[in-house]
Amino acid sequence: MITGNLFRTIVILYFLSTNLLLAKSLSDNSYKNSHGSDWTCERGFYKSVNECLEVKVPENGILDYLGSGWSCEKGFYRSGEKCLKVEVPINGKLDYLGSGWVCEKGFRKSGKECLEIIVPENGSLDYYGNGWMCNEGFKKMGSKCIAMTAKEIKKQKAIEASIRTQIARSVARGKCDTEYKTNSEVCLKITDSNLDCHQNYYDNYYTSCNVSLTYRVETDYKGGSYLNTNIECEVEIKYEGKNTYSSRSSSDSLRKNHDLYAHDSERKTMDFGFSFSPYDEITSAKISEASCKIRDIYLH
Repeated sequence: MITGNLFRTIVILYFLSTNLLLAKSLSDNSYKNSHGSDWTCERGFYKSVNECLEVKVPENGILDYLGSGWSCEKGFYRSGEKCLKVEVPINGKLDYLGSGWVCEKGFRKSGKECLEIIVPENGSLDYYGNGWMCNEGFKKMGSKCIAMTAKEIKKQKAIEASIRTQIARSVARGKCDTEYKTNSEVCLKITDSNLDCHQNYYDNYYTSCNVSLTYRVETDYKGGSYLNTNIECEVEIKYEGKNTYSSRSSSDSLRKNHDLYAHDSERKTMDFGFSFSPYDEITSAKISEASCKIRDIYLH
């Protein structure tokens, strides 16, 4: 029989041996996690079995936001283990990500060139500036804009009024999808979001942030069964710290199933958790993007 003193001795020896094993397994260029039960590589290194290997960043490359890999600087794109320069043509510019190119307003992409858009009489550049459309009261015919008849104008205005009604309805109800067997609609709308960050007990920086995203899902289904609806929500946060040098971002997605009966609706909240490396000493964070979508609907 194990006595109380012997049991306590065994427990102490167990924890001592565990800590000794962890100390032995702790690789160079690494640190213990917040629980002390595992280790993580420092920024600029990546985990390979039981050691931390240095990230080999090529010329015109930079460490990625996690610090365990690399990406190319703006104006360069990744090709194997190199960063090659983006060759921007005349009348072109770098795209939003900086790893490709787009044509300036008034020009369109054609192979590796940007060609000028020839706008016909009674036409104008479209919203994006990389194409053209006819002015009100005219319609496209080949490369020209010709006048519409009174009947065509009336029909066009009716279509535009219908579109405006649909847009207003969509904004009110959120994003909608249709179950193909019953032709029933399921609509989804985000109603609230909240960001709550937790500070380190001893230093003035964040160790983690939680995001709660609340949404409402409803249906006009009229049958006697129910619709199984799969919802996926995604949240992205941007954050900065004393040692991040620039703004970084991190995202996560979650899914939930809903069984919706006739004219049913549900309001649910998804909770997302983001943890930070103590090395970065994060001092600010915000929700940069939040979205929900209907992935699947089927009659059950």
